[in-house]
Amino acid sequence: MRLGTLRGIAGALACSSALLLSGVAYGQATGIAVTKHNLGASAPAGQNSVSDTAEICVFCHTPHGADTTASAPLWNKRLPSGTGYNVYNTANSTTIDGQVLNTVGSVSITCLSCHDGTQAMDNIINAPGSGGFDPTGGGAGGRAYNWGTSPRIDAGGLGIMNSVANLGTDLRDDHPIGIEYCGGGLSGTTANATPGVATGACKDGDFKQPFSGTINAQPVWWVETGTSDSLRTRTDIILYNRPFTGGTGPGVECASCHDPHVSQGQAGPNSQVAGATFLRVSNNGSAVCLSCHTK
Repeated sequence: MRLGTLRGIAGALACSSALLLSGVAYGQATGIAVTKHNLGASAPAGQNSVSDTAEICVFCHTPHGADTTASAPLWNKRLPSGTGYNVYNTANSTTIDGQVLNTVGSVSITCLSCHDGTQAMDNIINAPGSGGFDPTGGGAGGRAYNWGTSPRIDAGGLGIMNSVANLGTDLRDDHPIGIEYCGGGLSGTTANATPGVATGACKDGDFKQPFSGTINAQPVWWVETGTSDSLRTRTDIILYNRPFTGGTGPGVECASCHDPHVSQGQAGPNSQVAGATFLRVSNNGSAVCLSCHTK
């Protein structure tokens, strides 16, 4: 299944929306239910969870009243502005030749709505049940759900991350996001009409050649993992169309390497399995790094 192909989304439940986005069928042993992104009462023992609801998908998605400005479908959280972050640019490197955008991209900002540590994980626009709509999601403190003895939240009990998953607003110690792929982009930045190897060459030969296509009249970019099939699937490294100085083309965001819906070892297309920490593929042998970087 191609990413971004969500049919009948308006009438779907929020959980169905989240799982369709990843192209994964829900199952008891795999999928989001057994991961740290299950923040509801049904979560596995020993991780962050609330006792107020057993729902899973509501912490990111809602079937009604979603934030229509978000790049993620039916988004159910207040979004940060995208400004005020320190982004990785040329820190400790003299070889970076790809442009880094100063404003965090729309895909990454959805991740940072939890992971920058500025608001509670239970900031939910449309809470479960009748009468639970609040366009602010409860503000920075969220819904004040009961996090019990959750091990990795702030001492005030607000459900704000305090572990390494709290990336903060200083992103200079993290892999660059909003950075131009191919070390300065492609010599041709027009996506293919029919999916296949992207036209033009990487300006830096230390990067794998990306693929491109057009889905729903929108240009899409990715790097194939496993067996090349010229179709963008959830186990590929997903690149995002961004307006760089040298021309609009593929850029790297948080979701390039991470799929928030998969569990470790979950089977995917082309004989690939998901890695730990929501990696699209297992990083055994640094497979995620070497999917893009020629080293």
